Amino acid sequence: MDNVTYRTEKSEIKILHTGDTHLGSRQYHSDIRRRDFFESFSKVIRDAVENNMDAVIHTGDLFDSRNPSIEDLMETIAVLTELKKAGIPFLGIVGNHEGKQNTQWLDIFETMGLAERLGSKPVIVDGPNAQIYFYGIDNLSGPRLAAFDFSVFECPPDSGGKKTYHILALHQLLDPVLPGQPLSADDFTGPIPIQFDAVLLGDNHKYECIKHNGAWLTYPGSTERCSAAETEPRSYNILTFENEMSITRRSIQTRDFVTIPISGDDKGEIKLDEVYTVIDSYSEKIKDSVVFIEFTGTKKTLIPISEIEEYVKNKGAVVARVGDKRDLAKEDGDKVGGIVFRDPDEVVRQELKKLNLTEAGLLLDSIIRDSEISKTNITDASEIQLKEFLENTEFNEEFRRESVYSDESFDSESNFCSSNEIEIETDAGNGIGIENESNADEIGIENPEFAAEVIEQLRRTQEIKKSADKEKQADKEEQADEKKQEDEEEAGKKRMGEDETAENVESAENENGETDGNDIGETDANDIEEADERRKPEISSGVSEKTKRGPGAAPRQYTLGDMFGPEDES
Repeated sequence: MDNVTYRTEKSEIKILHTGDTHLGSRQYHSDIRRRDFFESFSKVIRDAVENNMDAVIHTGDLFDSRNPSIEDLMETIAVLTELKKAGIPFLGIVGNHEGKQNTQWLDIFETMGLAERLGSKPVIVDGPNAQIYFYGIDNLSGPRLAAFDFSVFECPPDSGGKKTYHILALHQLLDPVLPGQPLSADDFTGPIPIQFDAVLLGDNHKYECIKHNGAWLTYPGSTERCSAAETEPRSYNILTFENEMSITRRSIQTRDFVTIPISGDDKGEIKLDEVYTVIDSYSEKIKDSVVFIEFTGTKKTLIPISEIEEYVKNKGAVVARVGDKRDLAKEDGDKVGGIVFRDPDEVVRQELKKLNLTEAGLLLDSIIRDSEISKTNITDASEIQLKEFLENTEFNEEFRRESVYSDESFDSESNFCSSNEIEIETDAGNGIGIENESNADEIGIENPEFAAEVIEQLRRTQEIKKSADKEKQADKEEQADEKKQEDEEEAGKKRMGEDETAENVESAENENGETDGNDIGETDANDIEEADERRKPEISSGVSEKTKRGPGAAPRQYTLGDMFGPEDES
């Protein structure tokens, strides 16, 4: 099969390099922050269109989750469609956040004609004077890297005398651009019999660019702040190819993160009025920002964290977080390192990356840390989702892509987009995008029948999930009603028992007034049997068999109103 080739008539070829867009991230559980991540990605794509780029290359973590919502998918399709309308190809690889067991979301976008997934077979951008060959490797953990087959990489075809450039896309944290990392760029470029001019990287959210063994190694940085520790401006790269290759960085305007430092006095005390005074001095910066209030010093007074966060939100902050770092300094003055108090999600993310968890392990982690799943339901949720995972996973043969793994061919009919790969994590609105086959055709998507089928599968899955959630909620309500009824019955029994006790006392007093105390013990056995017979209807009405009435007491007729009240008698 011929190489995928995109032709341009421009002598100066420009490629936009971005990555780590983390679409769908609801950072700090904020829907506004989710919108911010999409807006930043949209800005990058608009820049590509306005500046007439020849291609956009994305180096992984397009989505923040391997199970993006329908809304996330539809919005992404809409953005990529704008790029397609402008005739600009979108090239990409799979990162560690979005990577699935088998078929990838990037494969679905490729079949829609919205993207090209890079692999061992080069995708070519062909200009009048130069040809650029793009290769890619999805994110690989240590064990997967050891089993990776580098021999499948194809040498580029003859360029016809044009100047050639060879580019490799990776989603890894690599030495020497990030000194001290366990993996090196040489671990990937060394086994491939191609001299690369540049290695375009993803996974690190800070811009970096160095030259190593004759090749540029560069991270563009993420398009949005994924943690408060990421203080540098967000950015993307532009690669220019004319007589030589050059790399320039462009910044992206994103929402401000504001840190308000507050320290105690010499005695370590912090007065609440003074805290609010300091916060007020940041009023102009707080509006529409993500705000962190950072307390330092000696911990001698309590801080009303929720009250302070609410105060900051009322001043217009999108997100407000209070961090109490008092007493975190050692006696020698050195501060405790390795923990970012205001970014637990980032710390967890880094630790999970070190564990190299399996797909099932990551699934369990996501269930356990899902704030919408109560602790009492974790076991049930884990059992259900793991059962679905095991039923939908093919263990006999790993999905392999021809352009990356071995020499086995890629069977699109048997392996592509099986229904078990369509997983939806959260409920979402329909958003914008493909409504049906004709709509898919109108916005310029190739294979509109397939596109419409994918969206329909997603919507069916969402409806099934909604139906299951509704049944689950109905079961919960039914259980709650049954519990309420049992409690009311128990309360009724208790009231009836109290009434009987009072009647017993009254009966005993009456009989004591009419007979001698010894006469009670001489009551005829037949009278007792008659009294027992009179009590049987009371027992059948819900009175405990252990309840005893005094001898000779008149039988009382109980109604449902006595147990539940007149409103519940029916």
